Amino acid sequence: YFPITLKEFGARVYFHDLREETLEIDNVTVSTMLLSHPGVCLGYRIDYGGRSICYITDNEMFLEDSEFHNPHYEEKLANFVRGCDVLITDSTYTDEEYVSKVGWGHSCISKVAKLAHAGEVKSLALFHHDPDQDDDDIDAKLETAQKLLKDMESGTLCTAPKEGDNIRV
Repeated sequence: YFPITLKEFGARVYFHDLREETLEIDNVTVSTMLLSHPGVCLGYRIDYGGRSICYITDNEMFLEDSEFHNPHYEEKLANFVRGCDVLITDSTYTDEEYVSKVGWGHSCISKVAKLAHAGEVKSLALFHHDPDQDDDDIDAKLETAQKLLKDMESGTLCTAPKEGDNIRV
């Protein structure tokens, strides 16, 4: 529900149906990629002025031992986020929680860390947490991701932004 009609909006608004594509809007490049989620969901990459940010939510990367694991999809996703300054991504579950939530459309922390490392992203922002998790749970996921990245000898920094935080790109 949005209480303001387009006439009341006070600006000229244009709509464009998106699919996997790249759009140039002034000096901004917006790229989209279909994500692994029940129904349709797009991930976004925005490049501007030599900087980039990727917003990947509602995305499930299946564990390697799963019948649904798709290494080609993961390679495509790693290429999509490759070298971005900030990757904001679905990090809903711990690995232990994920086992009972396969197919729900959300990723576990080990897969997120592997994606950030494989994509050589500069900064990983853990996002889209399970609503049943509290701050301590999110801090534990952050510690896990940081340890995994360190063990992979990754140059990726990892944070768990909270409401009100600003991320400088």
